[in-house]
Amino acid sequence: MLKITPIQQPVNNSFKTVTDKNIPDNNKSNALAATVTISDQSQNKYIQSLKLKNTNQDDVLGKQFKKFYEEYNSAEAIEQRRLDQLEKEQSYNRLEDEFNLKAVQYDFPENTLQHTIKGVLEGKVVNASIYAAEWGSAIRSPISMPDKSAEERHAYREMALKQAEYITEHYFDDEQEAKSFMDEINRYYENDVLREKGYVVIDNSDIEPFKKYSSPISNNNEVSFYTLAKNYMEEDDLEQLINGKGAPAESAKFLDQLQMNKEKYSEAIRNEFKLNEQQMEERIAGTKSMLETFAWENGRIAETMEEQPDYLAEILKWNESMLNLIN
Repeated sequence: MLKITPIQQPVNNSFKTVTDKNIPDNNKSNALAATVTISDQSQNKYIQSLKLKNTNQDDVLGKQFKKFYEEYNSAEAIEQRRLDQLEKEQSYNRLEDEFNLKAVQYDFPENTLQHTIKGVLEGKVVNASIYAAEWGSAIRSPISMPDKSAEERHAYREMALKQAEYITEHYFDDEQEAKSFMDEINRYYENDVLREKGYVVIDNSDIEPFKKYSSPISNNNEVSFYTLAKNYMEEDDLEQLINGKGAPAESAKFLDQLQMNKEKYSEAIRNEFKLNEQQMEERIAGTKSMLETFAWENGRIAETMEEQPDYLAEILKWNESMLNLIN
């Protein structure tokens, strides 16, 4: 039994395309799409039809199709297609896509870093919104690049800061405007370093940065109950508790355990945080020192040392593509 249901296609508001006024904006169209719901019985029949039976000995085409079907749906083939797709997505560079640079504009909420950068650099770069999106991603790397190493994230952050310094020095006529811009940039930079060390920072708010194990309303960075529960409560019990389905007996058991060991648990969490913060400071300092040893020219690294991290080539390419957007 097939059931076809017309639905409204959602409008993508993440970007808008600059087009001729006489050409309709496809992003704002309300085209109908169709969804097909298949009953369990029909779905089973369809699946069974794909489980090819033994073909006739002389059926060469059937044998070839069966072999293709089995190979195409093997675990190895599925994984390879996934990797190929991931490589394709990662290789795309919007900074070098001519159509993208000419046609795509991003709208950012007010009171955000990207909005500030776009406004300041409008007319100074080829596409201020794309530049702002890329630059904001680099300076706030713990949020946008959680899977990269701390060294790589900081290299992006330092490169973004170097770009800002270069732009204010060469492309700002108003000295006060340049100073205000760099003050804003440095504030976000410092906030991002704090995030890297394990602090919670809420940009453009009155809330002071606080350690992840704490909360904005605690006294002297006291370890929060949630952090204690997350570290010392059974995972399943914690999930039940968060969902409001915790068993009273298990909750009471943990509270008794916590009452006896709270100071010991809290001290262990504080020590772990302190150690992680020290290690992160060393990794950040190492990356910063490495970049400072390079020879710089017109916002670009003109000369590097013989041995350098593998990720640096990608960041140098990113920096070059970003600087090429400057008018």
